[in-house]
Amino acid sequence: MTTPKEQLLQNLLKLAHKNGDRGNTSSPATDSQYPAMDSLSHRPLEMQSETNTTAPASPQAISQITQSASESVSQILRLFEQLDTSNNQLAQELLCYYEQFNCAFETTAKVARCKTMGQALPILLDEIAHAINSQFYIYLGPLVADFKLPEDHIDLAKNVIYSFHPERDCSETRSFFEQYELDLQTIPQGDLNHQVLMIGYAGPRHTDMEGKGNVLAVRLLANNPDISLGTLILVRSAQQELFAAVDMKMAASLAKMGAAMLDNILYNQKLQKASLQTVTSLVRAMEAKDAYTSGHSSRVAEISCKLGKNIGLDAHQLLLLEWAALLHDIGKIGIREEVLSKPGKLTEEEFDHIKSHPVKSCKVLEPIDALRDVCPAVRHHHEHFDGSGYPDGLQGQQIPLLARILQVADIWDALTSTRSYRAAMSREKALDIIRREAGITMDPELVKHFFVLIEAGKIG
Repeated sequence: MTTPKEQLLQNLLKLAHKNGDRGNTSSPATDSQYPAMDSLSHRPLEMQSETNTTAPASPQAISQITQSASESVSQILRLFEQLDTSNNQLAQELLCYYEQFNCAFETTAKVARCKTMGQALPILLDEIAHAINSQFYIYLGPLVADFKLPEDHIDLAKNVIYSFHPERDCSETRSFFEQYELDLQTIPQGDLNHQVLMIGYAGPRHTDMEGKGNVLAVRLLANNPDISLGTLILVRSAQQELFAAVDMKMAASLAKMGAAMLDNILYNQKLQKASLQTVTSLVRAMEAKDAYTSGHSSRVAEISCKLGKNIGLDAHQLLLLEWAALLHDIGKIGIREEVLSKPGKLTEEEFDHIKSHPVKSCKVLEPIDALRDVCPAVRHHHEHFDGSGYPDGLQGQQIPLLARILQVADIWDALTSTRSYRAAMSREKALDIIRREAGITMDPELVKHFFVLIEAGKIG
């Protein structure tokens, strides 16, 4: 097969030979009359000189030569145009591949920073929708229950999310889904051999990267066939170009990469759940030593998480806070039972002994990788805002935020619960102590948030 460049050279040789042989007008030129490049360049000098000693050309010959030259030039120009078109197509393909690679890189970087499915899934779906320029998208799947969204954005009964962004108007999205609901709801249970479906309403579905349509259905396929990550429905409006094969490939690539990352998050959550079950067993073992503190850690965890949500902690920080609250007294396993259950006032030695439990707690937790991040909150939950606490005498903002939150919850539950050395205080007296200790023992800003929850009836 002759390449465009070789064809161009052959045309130039034809043109040169026609001009050199312009005296011969007895018959029209044919391809067989044009010598190959090698034979032309190696003709003997005598033969070349003979060809140059022809008679003057007639007007008819000149006209034929001119016409032939014009045709050759036209052919050459067309070849240049073909080369230019070919180069432009190649450039567009390279640009497309670059955009896909860049989009995949950016999506990976964003999703990789997520710790929970609630963080990762909206980012992944937004990135896929943006990459292929869809007007809106719909999520169908079992993970719907993981999200708390306005009623017009989510339908728990149908496992549908119309938008992950509470501020967006999703009326058009809901209208589209309601119009094609029966068809769309069959997609997640369809043939899983095809990750992406092209749908053209009302037209056929395509699974082989061919055809065009205004809807793409993208399945998020987990490595475990028993786990479903859901289906993304991407829609373009009538004013936009139809989806094509390049969009299917882009969506498939991003979905495959994203599903693998969601798989990892689910696996980590499974490990966290197993770790939390281990933690709960440890807490129960610790609380069994002191009947008066039974349930204390669970109550502190509940109050801490409410306070953490009120100040805007993210899901990962709330998880760490919950674990820290459950484990904050785990070091009491190493405290003598007669000290823990003593009904009267502690001696100085006994008080120093019980003050060692935050450090003992950290020693228990530090060897466990999944629990290492909770150690700062556990170690410092008895520090005082004015610096008079223990074990390290930290003050103010030196005390980790999670430890300051945990401290407020711990003090409140201790005041309102019966202990071996005193009965539970009344609600009013406990609130008065909390108010008085703000800025001394506890962070005054956190105490303000605590009272907001008290006034709203969210803390009993």
